[in-house]
Order: sequence, then C-alpha cells, then structure tokens
Amino acid sequence: MLFEKSRHHKLSEFQAVVLAGYGSTNRLYPISEEDNVPKALLPVANKPIISYTLDWLEKAGIHDAILLVQASGTAHQKLSGYIARGYQGSVHCNVVAVDEDFGSADALRSIKDKIERDFIVVPCDLITDLNPREILDIHRVENPTMTALFYESNLSDSGKDDGLAPYVGIDPVQSSLVYKVRRFEDEDFSMRMSLLNKFPRVRVHTNLNDAHLYIFKRWVIDLVADKENISSISEDLIPMLVKCQYQKKMVERENVKSYASAQKSLFSTALSLSTTASDDIDDDQFSPDPTRSTFKSPVTTRAYIYRGGFCGRANTIAGYSELNRHETKQGASITRVPSSTEVAPKTQVGNDSIIGEHTKIDERSSVKKSCVGAHCVIGKNVKIANSVIMDYVVIADNAKVDGCVICNNAKVLEKAVLKDCDVAGEYVVEKDSQVKGEKLVAFREAIN
Repeated sequence: MLFEKSRHHKLSEFQAVVLAGYGSTNRLYPISEEDNVPKALLPVANKPIISYTLDWLEKAGIHDAILLVQASGTAHQKLSGYIARGYQGSVHCNVVAVDEDFGSADALRSIKDKIERDFIVVPCDLITDLNPREILDIHRVENPTMTALFYESNLSDSGKDDGLAPYVGIDPVQSSLVYKVRRFEDEDFSMRMSLLNKFPRVRVHTNLNDAHLYIFKRWVIDLVADKENISSISEDLIPMLVKCQYQKKMVERENVKSYASAQKSLFSTALSLSTTASDDIDDDQFSPDPTRSTFKSPVTTRAYIYRGGFCGRANTIAGYSELNRHETKQGASITRVPSSTEVAPKTQVGNDSIIGEHTKIDERSSVKKSCVGAHCVIGKNVKIANSVIMDYVVIADNAKVDGCVICNNAKVLEKAVLKDCDVAGEYVVEKDSQVKGEKLVAFREAIN
C-alpha cells in the first residue's frame, strides 16, 4: 500500500527513509497499542513525534521522505491521515506499508526501487538539537560508505529500561566506526587481530548511544537487496560494513567491490577531471608502516559523536516521558495554555507544563512538569506531576497522578492515586484505587 501527498516537488541531494514505528513495540507497551495511536503519532508536547523528525529533515534541505509503517492494523491509515491533513511542512512524504515482521533492512529491501540516490535512515522517535548540516557536511567532505550518529545520553531515566550502552570502537585518527557490539554486565569483549592490524589505535566508548540515524551511499541498497540474510540495519548491515573495512575475505566473499564500483562519487569524478591529481600518489607512499595492513577496502565508515546538546529517543516509555519533559521545560517557545482552554481560578499550571486545546481544569488543581492533551476534563483538587496525559482523558475530583502516561480516552475516577503507571487507551481506573508501577490494560476477548 502506498500513500503519497502531492506538493511542489524539489529534488534534493539525499532521500530520507523514516522508520515510522513498525514491527515490535514491546518497549512502548501499552501506549502504542491499537486502541491508542501508532508510535509515529505519539504526542510530544502535544505534537506528533514524527513532526520533529520531519522538521529536522526540512532543516537539512531534504525534500523527499519515505515513511515505513506496518501494514496490519490502523497505523498506516492514521499516519496517512496525519500527512494528508495535519502535517504542514515541505517534505514530500510517501507512506509505505510493510510487513510488521520485517526487520529494518528487510523494509529497505522492499522499497529498493524507490531509492534513487544516497539516503538517510532515521527513526521517527528521534529528537535532537543537532544542526543537520553539521553531520551532512562531514559526510559530504569525507565521503564514506556510511555515517552513523552517536550521542551521549542526557536523559536521566534512559537507562531504566533500555539496557547498557554498547561498546563502540572508533579510530581516533579518521573517526572511523570500527567496532560495535552489545554490552552486558560482567562480560568481556574481544577484537580480531585483522581489525587491530588495520586500525592500531581504537578508542572504545561505553557511554555512547546509537541514534539509529545513518547516511548511506546509494549502492548499499543494492547490497541489501541481494543479501537476504541482512534483516536488521543495526544488527546485520552496520556490523557487516564495519567488518568489511578490515576483513578482506568478507569483501571478496560478499563481492562488495562490485557494488561499490557501480556508483561513482562526485569526489572521484572531480579527481578524474582534475589537471593536478595524480594516479601515482598513494596515501602510504611517503610513510609506509610495515605493521599496518595493505588491504584497501571499498568500504569506509564514519562515526559522528554529538556532544553538548540534546539528543534522545522515545524507544522506551522512560525515554518518551523524558522527551516530553525536555520539550516543555522552562524557557521553551511553546504556547502553554491556549485561549480555548478553561482553567479555573486557584488552579496552578507550572511554567514547565503544557495544556491542550479545549481542555477544562476545575478549581484547586495543579499541573507540574506535565503535558495534558486536548479535550481533557480535569476535576477539582487534582494533582498531576511528571506525567503525559493524552487526548480526551477524564481525571475526576481528588485524584493524584505522578510519573504516569495516560492514553487517549482513559478515565481516572474519584480519589484514585496513580504512581509510575502506564494506562492504556479507554482504560477506566476505578474510584479510590491506589496503584504503583503497573501497566493498566483492559483485556478484551478476541473477535473472530
């Protein structure tokens, strides 16, 4: 299935592929379930999270994006509806449905014929202050096969349900990504001698997160299309490209050179036309190093580390909550209480919170460090802190909500107290309930 929104079309240097929340979303259960909204449309500061991704691509000067979403359920329909009627940016979006069992590389394989030039793969849940032109300029100048974005986590709760950051090995001379494996408690790691022969100096980081934002040469999609054993970008494709930098046998076995040589870079074309370039000059001609490998791989990689600014993902509920807190922090340029909202006297809405359109909040209630969606009804003496309340939620008198995510159309009845809970769409929290650290879901009988 394909949905395309027509706009004045511009040709950009890169295409973008946005992984718009298909496949397993267990780490976001139950907030991205069918009775709520698909992952790409989860609200962050009352805007769909994918809108931040599309804004970032627009700043990068990228005008074409393919949005990959699962074919089952209503996710495709809902995302297509948002692109058609809600999205106001200038990125030309194609919404393409893929099998929910596909890995990320399988999904790329399914759209091979739509990829016409170098492309960026980015998740729909990434929010960052990084100026996109910084990483794109590095990629243009150094011209690697692949550039990957890494960042130092600045989310206080990101480690709570996201595991340890991986081992990331980077050559400090060329900033090549030469090693990346998952990290587990009390487990050693090892490196191949062929890696150290090619890259004698490797700096191994344990505090870097993979943003899952990658810039690829066009020929990589041809490689993926032919190698059906490559199912995941991060688990299969990236490790293969990394190893091809120093494993001559892998390059020969996978016939990588034929894929790479099929695409001439602008840089090599410029050199061929240059009157001063010489084919006789070799990088190691004047300073040969007998300890280093003489194997010249057709694959090069680049690791770009973003420090000093904000970067985070909503791939866990803890990460999702933190993104909302970041986007609504004090000083953010957002409309915190729109004119259509009714806030009673003696009710406090903090300058670190946001209230949606047409929401009503009764007297003596308070909202701190929270996002409250549209068309909600908040009763008297309600306390809301550190929470995300989505649209059409009812919270009755004297209820307390702290550290929670409450999905669309849910109800919290009188005097209920919720702490660190995730409440599914349309769930009803009974009167006088006291619940801590639970996922509240209404199980329904399957309808055949």
